[in-house]
Amino acid sequence: MMPRAAFSQDANEATEPSVKGAGVINLLAGGTLDTWKVPSVRWHIEGESLVGQTGTDKLRSPEFIYTKQHFGNFEFTCEARLTGDPHRNTGIYYRVSTILFQGKYEAPSGYEFDVAPSDNFWGSVGDWYVRPKLRVYADQAIINQTVKPEDWNRMTMRARGNRVEYWINGIKVMDFVDHDPNGSREGMIGFQMHDGTVMKVEYRNIRVLPL
Repeated sequence: MMPRAAFSQDANEATEPSVKGAGVINLLAGGTLDTWKVPSVRWHIEGESLVGQTGTDKLRSPEFIYTKQHFGNFEFTCEARLTGDPHRNTGIYYRVSTILFQGKYEAPSGYEFDVAPSDNFWGSVGDWYVRPKLRVYADQAIINQTVKPEDWNRMTMRARGNRVEYWINGIKVMDFVDHDPNGSREGMIGFQMHDGTVMKVEYRNIRVLPL
């Protein structure tokens, strides 16, 4: 086995993790959703992609699909394509447990790698449903140069301890250390379809490496 580089909490590790090799889990192995908790028929497989689609009507509440397995420290990568109306919005949720949000619907408690074209949300960190004041934005100039609207974009992250790092198409866009003791340290990984929009999101090449 090749030795892994030592992790430093203070190092600016700019190189995107490859998330390949021994120990990597393919979350679409066999072209099925067997590793996922599927909430409705809006989520399905098309070709080699996991697809979430609202249809012609807007959702009244957001909908989430989660892995059956829980992860703590890990590296993760996927490619995503988001199309639809100007309010289209998705995100990669991780270290998730679920809560009943305002007595209305089941929502994730945990972090988000936001994927949305509006309000500078692309590449931001949030924990909206439990800690709504937590919103750390990526540099919009870098996002504008890096993101390919309505095309495939590769999102990669590393979560280790209280530090999270994000890359989009190989460019590092986020390096955040969460000093809040309430920050989640383990849970499911999931994707979102937001309410109030007509949209389609596609995810492919979804891989995770537990650390």
